Amino acid sequence: MKALSRPIFPLVSVSFVACFALIAGCSTSAVGDPCIPEQIPAGGFDPSQTLLETGSVQCATRVCIVDKLAGDPTDICGMPNASETCVQESEVEEKVFCSCRCNAPAGSKVPTCGCPAGFVCEEILQTGGDGLRGDYCVREPSGS
Repeated sequence: MKALSRPIFPLVSVSFVACFALIAGCSTSAVGDPCIPEQIPAGGFDPSQTLLETGSVQCATRVCIVDKLAGDPTDICGMPNASETCVQESEVEEKVFCSCRCNAPAGSKVPTCGCPAGFVCEEILQTGGDGLRGDYCVREPSGS
């Protein structure tokens, strides 16, 4: 009896396409995607400050930013057990998000990104190492 020979290329290409489809199906976080910082100060954040959390596994950019939020982004008003100092969900969506460094000090070898529509490149850190210091994408102020 003669063995059937089939080309292996179609099987390999179908397997490759299936693997790619699975990977593509998983969304990756980009600038503006939601995140929650791992370290939240007791009483929440200070509205006069901006916090950068680098190494955030929630963001493809690895940067989670809290931009001038007053309170704790996990204490949402209207949810069970919300405190008197809770934060509106819309405020968390606007002020806590994945970001990236869009400008770096001269001579820094750390890559930068471009800010998408609805974001501006703003100086956040003036001190610290070249790996962190620089400008980051933040939401454009309302009404701009």
